[in-house]
Amino acid sequence: MSVIKNTGIKRGDELKSVELNAEFTAVNTAFKMDADNFRNEAIDQAAMNLHASHGKSGIILLQTGSTDLITSSTNIDANENAVASMVAPTQLGVIGGGAPVIIVAKDTNIFRVYWQHRFNTGATTLKSLPYASSKCGLCWAIWLEWQLSSGGSWVQVPGQGNMETALDPLAASGGYGSKTVDMKATSLDFHSLDFKGTSPATFQVFPGERSGYGQYYYKFASDTNIYGLRLMCRGLYEPCFPLSSVQKNSVRITQAAAPSSPAVYNNRLVIQSLQLSYLLMRNE
Repeated sequence: MSVIKNTGIKRGDELKSVELNAEFTAVNTAFKMDADNFRNEAIDQAAMNLHASHGKSGIILLQTGSTDLITSSTNIDANENAVASMVAPTQLGVIGGGAPVIIVAKDTNIFRVYWQHRFNTGATTLKSLPYASSKCGLCWAIWLEWQLSSGGSWVQVPGQGNMETALDPLAASGGYGSKTVDMKATSLDFHSLDFKGTSPATFQVFPGERSGYGQYYYKFASDTNIYGLRLMCRGLYEPCFPLSSVQKNSVRITQAAAPSSPAVYNNRLVIQSLQLSYLLMRNE
């Protein structure tokens, strides 16, 4: 890198273009302000995983899509059945489904899915099961599934469990749910918070309307046609560590207390809005 030396310019000194141009030429030689340099050093360098020698990301966008799955309040009630016969998950919305194909992916294509939602939670009977002051991790799960044939069955995307796998023969130790390593397309929304007071000693607090987010990444191992995408939801889940078999961090479904008459629901998730978007890309 050239060093510009300024020994002091006084009024009346003659500035000669030869000396000035020599300094500018030296600077430009050491740090070229050309297209390649600007691309390599522009502000996106720190934000993107760019190629070290030429600055290009190497990713080309092939297809994108987005839709509103929920635009008005949708209620999801907590599972009140025994955990071994839990209620089916709730379908929150679908992109596509049936025919025709909505995404034609080739081997090694990259697939990214994002969702965001506004929601709130509540209960008609505070501190009702499965609440306990020691259970600060009660949550609702939202996960991604796809349909790979026209009118075919819906299945979880690769890396995503069904959220009702038998984790451990001892329900108190594991029960039914999924290991966290099998939740690559899951977002978790917490149900309530504990507020420590004096009388009573603990409050169950439901924060107001808030935002939730989820995402999924997958690189296809073969050509794949996608006919539909959908999001599923169920709760309440709680963190656990099954001791006798799985021995990995997991979440398991709980049995919530039924509502007390005249209430028609107890623990509930309310989703006000939900958007789902996807990107299909390939390497350059």
